[in-house]
Amino acid sequence: MLKINKEKKMANKIKKVLQMRGFIVTMQLSKKTNSVYLKIDNGATEGIRISDHVNKITKYKFNVIRNYQGKRAEFTNGKYRIFYNYNSLGRLIADLETERANNIFKNGYNNYKKIRERQNDITVFNYNTKVA
Repeated sequence: MLKINKEKKMANKIKKVLQMRGFIVTMQLSKKTNSVYLKIDNGATEGIRISDHVNKITKYKFNVIRNYQGKRAEFTNGKYRIFYNYNSLGRLIADLETERANNIFKNGYNNYKKIRERQNDITVFNYNTKVA
């Protein structure tokens, strides 16, 4: 039987809650570590990194780390990063909804919607078109 690690279980839990709240969530697993990456609204909102270790060069704003006891937020490499442990998922969900609301306010709803649905347009294939 295939063993599912704690990070993947947590990612599935977060994905389910976010999808219930209207987010589009795609999951990607790391090849070398136990990290799981969640892409939110096809990149229109910052993504989430779920891991068992801290990564100094990560590009993700939201970082969920098992048993994390360090600083809640930091600014490194020109990027603002927020850290959560597995017990603070309510705060993560609230911060993601705030981030989405700020992006909609900053860019306008129509522009946000275009970015959010851009990925879906690429994957659609029309079977009725003829290839010459």
